[in-house]
Amino acid sequence: MRRVTPQEYQQRLIAELTQLVPSLAEFREKWLDPAERGELMEQLAQQGLLREKLRNVAKIDNHDAEDYDLFDILAALAYGIAPRTRHARAEQFDGGPDWLIRLPQPATKVIHAIVKQFENAGTDALEARELWETPEIKQLRGLAALREGGEPSQLMRKTKETLFVA
Repeated sequence: MRRVTPQEYQQRLIAELTQLVPSLAEFREKWLDPAERGELMEQLAQQGLLREKLRNVAKIDNHDAEDYDLFDILAALAYGIAPRTRHARAEQFDGGPDWLIRLPQPATKVIHAIVKQFENAGTDALEARELWETPEIKQLRGLAALREGGEPSQLMRKTKETLFVA
């Protein structure tokens, strides 16, 4: 069995991903849903495109691939978007999107803390059970505070939609 070069691996990834998800809009929709994202990553893994190796084939500007969420690495490779670091994506919340500004202050603070978790660890941090156990989020009353702004699952979805706007 011959070893593949990073370029060959990258080409296989692009071909497989665009076959599974033809457009950036479809990719983003799948990415926002944890179950669909998991299924997509499983399909790539079945083709030998392993999550832990995907960062290795990404050479993005002068940044370390670790600065980017896997969303940006895959979307940049397969759909040609200009990748944004997790920090840049989190900065969208600094002034506060309109929908966030209208929420009660406790819910807004929790969402900012959730975004900070994304900035530190990426998409996986948004769905980790430990998210609600992080000291900052616990101190802000987590889900209880989020409920003051509406249905937590809808607010989480809106947060992800804002994070992953192209």
